Order: sequence, then C-alpha cells, then structure tokens
Amino acid sequence: MTTVLVADDSETILLLMRTRLELAGYTVETAADGQEVTERVDPNSTDGPDILLLDAMMPRKSGIDALRELRAAGLETPALIVSAHQTPDDADAPADLEISGYVTKPIDFDALLGAVAELTAKAA
Repeated sequence: MTTVLVADDSETILLLMRTRLELAGYTVETAADGQEVTERVDPNSTDGPDILLLDAMMPRKSGIDALRELRAAGLETPALIVSAHQTPDDADAPADLEISGYVTKPIDFDALLGAVAELTAKAA
C-alpha cells in the first residue's frame, strides 16, 4: 500500500486531505510543518513515505525549504507541492527542486487524487 506524508499547517486542510486519501486507499501520515517533515523523513531509509504532499508555505519551515533540504541529502521520493499560488514560480519553487507535481488551493480533490495515483503508477 502506498504511504503519503501530508504536511500542512491548517488542521482543517490536513484532515480533509487525510480523509480523502485514506478513502482512496492510501496510508497517510501527517506533519504540521516542514520542520516536522525533515525531522521524520530519513533520506537514507527505504522505510519512508512513498509520496510527499507538502504545503508550500508553512511556519518554522516551508514545504519548499523542507524539500530542498531533503533533496540535498539525497531523497528521491516524489513530491507534490500544494499552494495558494497559481504556479510553482509564484510559490518560489525552483525548477531544479525536482517537484513531481503542483496542486493549487482551494484544493480540487479529484485533481489531487489523480496526481497521487499517477505518481503511484509510475513507481509500480
């Protein structure tokens, strides 16, 4: 079963994403911000999440900064960025960050589930 680590500073959005992903059959772990993501994900472990779903802007550490740090440490896990900004450029997501997809807020859950399913299929 595919495990998705979802990070968002909004408890409501986090609960909604968790619920929709679990109903679609995914195992879901959650984090309140990017700092928690970097503390929990070991880039050298094979036991981590299969997909990261990171809010671009969070307190303590943004999803962009968390992903940048994890990529620098060698993490290759696919990552989707969620943001109120309409494009990755608007969210300060550099092209070299290896983002697997981008989902805008308010979240279209059909698009979100489609993006996660696409990443899952690529990994299979």
